Amino acid sequence: MIRSLIPLTALLISDALVLLGHGLLLTLLPVSASLLGFSDFQVGLTGSSYFVGFVAGCLATPFVLKRVGHIRTFAVLASAYTALILFFAWSQSFIGWMFLRFMIGAMIAGIYMIIESWLNERADSTNRGTILSFYAMLNLAMITLAQQLLNLGNVNTLLLFALAGIFLSLSVIPVSLTLALAPTPIKKVSVDFAKVWRHSHIGIIGSIFAGLITGSFWALAPIYAKDSGFTTFQLANFMSAVVLGGALFQIPLGRFSDRFDRRIILIFIALGGAIISFLTFIASFKGFYAGTASTGLAFMWGAFSMTMYAICLAHANDNADSADFVDIGSAMLITYGLSSAMGAPIASAFMSLFGHQFLFIFMGASFTLFTAILIIRRQSHVLPVMTDDNEEFQAIAGMTTPEAYNLDPRAEEINETVPENELKREWADVDDDYHDIIESADTKAKETIPAEALDSKKRP
Repeated sequence: MIRSLIPLTALLISDALVLLGHGLLLTLLPVSASLLGFSDFQVGLTGSSYFVGFVAGCLATPFVLKRVGHIRTFAVLASAYTALILFFAWSQSFIGWMFLRFMIGAMIAGIYMIIESWLNERADSTNRGTILSFYAMLNLAMITLAQQLLNLGNVNTLLLFALAGIFLSLSVIPVSLTLALAPTPIKKVSVDFAKVWRHSHIGIIGSIFAGLITGSFWALAPIYAKDSGFTTFQLANFMSAVVLGGALFQIPLGRFSDRFDRRIILIFIALGGAIISFLTFIASFKGFYAGTASTGLAFMWGAFSMTMYAICLAHANDNADSADFVDIGSAMLITYGLSSAMGAPIASAFMSLFGHQFLFIFMGASFTLFTAILIIRRQSHVLPVMTDDNEEFQAIAGMTTPEAYNLDPRAEEINETVPENELKREWADVDDDYHDIIESADTKAKETIPAEALDSKKRP
């Protein structure tokens, strides 16, 4: 494993630095927006803007990479992200924050896409699964650690913004100094929602619910914690527990889904998520909630919510050819991103109307509705793919880009496709062989058929 990762050291260090800065901002920005006087609904809209920007970044980055290459694009995006962080510290305008959050969504999507395409270029059939799993665990570990950085400063000051900017700036150094060759330009994102729907209704429906739930969480959970009276230390532990729960349970639940009908595992996840969400809502009214109870419930909530999308993706690929894997993953990711953008303002409306505790009512209701759909589909639909034929589950790093799906070993047929010019040469050789065979057959026919017979065939 270590031997596979050594050539990628510089890239993985840059990835870790990016995630420390970005992970810190995921929690810092909603809290800072609330302290500026933004309503819960406005905070939700800024979160929605971030997810729309992420989708836009996935679609736009391939065109930039084609023009200037990976290293220059990475440097530009990381530098622009750093500048945007400083603008956050100065701006107090809601419209300004909407624009800034859209831009950082696009920037981080581009950075993810560069890192993931680079990893994909360096991976082969012997280490592809190892690299993807390590990348997923590294991302989740860095986001977990980033939440603890909140304890290093006061959210009312510029210190934490500056710290996030420092990490983003430092991330440029390892990539810029690497001696490794940059990968070839990546292809534009192909989105075919009809293909996903044909292969797996549950895949696309699950992407929608996963987006509604996790999008509202990342946009509004820090506001929920602040309004619940959490200290900064308790807020950091609350957010860390959610990510840690998702990191630790993703592979075990994924392996169970390899052995059993994935729909049963999804029912278990959705039902468990609903129960924990409603328990969290009830506990929100208790004075002890900001202590140990909050961390424990957050851990279990993350175990259910942060694993749902990955298993929905695996279910969609069970019914598809490996040649369709990247297209299906891309369509599901775009669905996930757009539904995340919708989830944040809807959940914030619940919070504005009924109180901050109703964030978990919205998420619990989403889990419950998805559970009902799963049960109905399982009773009325055809039998699932036999577990012996299931595609092996692979961990994914939460919200990623379509390039991560090229890393998955299940997409090897795409990654090992014969180059177009080589195919042309092979077809030319086949064509030459065909003509040689025809000429040889004609010669033998002339030698074996009497001349009189040939002359008689020529007469009218």
